[in-house]
Amino acid sequence: MRPNAAGADTRGGTQLNVNGEYFIIKNVTTRTVNVGGFIPDITTNTYGRALPTYNLPAGAKAYIHTGSGRHYRDRTGAHHIYRGYARHVLLNTSTAKNPDLRLKKPGSRDNNTATGSLTTCNWNTARDGITYTC
Repeated sequence: MRPNAAGADTRGGTQLNVNGEYFIIKNVTTRTVNVGGFIPDITTNTYGRALPTYNLPAGAKAYIHTGSGRHYRDRTGAHHIYRGYARHVLLNTSTAKNPDLRLKKPGSRDNNTATGSLTTCNWNTARDGITYTC
């Protein structure tokens, strides 16, 4: 995951490199899973817009980008899914909460509780442009 995209987040009030901010999910099942409806619950704010409909094959990983774009599979086999935000939503410095991000089952609420959580991640203070493994 990369909660802190490379470079400045804004310049002159304009958001920069929003798609440089992402987290990664992996389908650990033996079947294709539609990720639509899974909730990224960011525990220090309310940005839990459900993931869009996308069929992620068994064993595949997907980069879940904050910004907008066309969902696709790249030449390395990684999938790219876009959440459609016009601003950065993952915190760069986030030591007050643990975890910083939960991925919840479809139908779960973005309510900063563990209910419905499938996995969690904490990055504390994210360095500029560094990818973290959770």
